[in-house]
Amino acid sequence: MVRYDQYGRLQYDPELHPKHCMPWTTSEQIYLIENYELQGPEAVSFALERTVMTRAYKLRKQGLMKKPSKRIVHRRMAQL
Repeated sequence: MVRYDQYGRLQYDPELHPKHCMPWTTSEQIYLIENYELQGPEAVSFALERTVMTRAYKLRKQGLMKKPSKRIVHRRMAQL
């Protein structure tokens, strides 16, 4: 069952995110960097089978991932 928090972010679910506690591979990080802004965090999370918000934050902090050019408001939050 897909659940979201109060900010519209996808919650961890062991069935949807089986790779949750496994180490990140280089190819997964590259996929995250290249597709996060284009597809959004939810689609990337489903594709990688893991949660991605914290990893995106860490990559941005390290300077490996650029900050989004515009603030993305999820469609669930735009309705509130």
